Amino acid sequence: MKKILTLLCVVLIGSCALADEIMIIKGVNMNNFWRKKGIDEEKVIKVGQKILLDNHIPKRVPIFVDSTKKNVNANSNLYDKTVTIYSGMFLYIDNDDELAYVLSHEIAHSVEAYGGMIKYMAMNANAKKYEQKADLNGIDYMVKAGYDPIAAITMGNKIFGEPVWDWGFTYTHPKGSKRLMDMYKYIYVKYPQYLNSPLTYSPSYKNFVYSMNKDIKEFQQKQRKRQLKLQNGDL
Repeated sequence: MKKILTLLCVVLIGSCALADEIMIIKGVNMNNFWRKKGIDEEKVIKVGQKILLDNHIPKRVPIFVDSTKKNVNANSNLYDKTVTIYSGMFLYIDNDDELAYVLSHEIAHSVEAYGGMIKYMAMNANAKKYEQKADLNGIDYMVKAGYDPIAAITMGNKIFGEPVWDWGFTYTHPKGSKRLMDMYKYIYVKYPQYLNSPLTYSPSYKNFVYSMNKDIKEFQQKQRKRQLKLQNGDL
């Protein structure tokens, strides 16, 4: 009998302890439940949905944050169209505009991959071409969603690699300098109003201008000559 009473006391004490632990987490409700996922996830979903909605993209593009990997990377799975951004990327993102570039670039890949099996195979076979295309389509997505496209350059300048060469299958992405210049040219021609945006005063953009100064000046000179020819009716 004593053993039974002792066992009951242990069970009751354990139940009381468990009840105390449950009381510690009271206050959880539907207004704060989802915040358990964290600010990063919440921000990514909001920016990603804004890009999809403001661009009237009629395709499903699921967007995820992978907190288990610290890769400074994001990718689009061309097979199932999902976009994943890895937690290491957040160390280099300084504002919503830069996050918008990362997501817009990957969303552009996913939308392109909806072209069917032939398009899927082409994107895998000629990855560099479609990286450049995603950069430029991503800039269009950014602008339509109200983000500053200069962030594509500030973000790219921080994370793009600069391999010794980028031909063949040695590297799936074009050189960072080429991607940056292609984006700069695109913005210069299509969205010149952003060339004096606040982001052009950021250290990352200034570093881009300093490192690519020769290429930028040559491009600007060609554009000025082209404008003169247009004004004179030569083109």
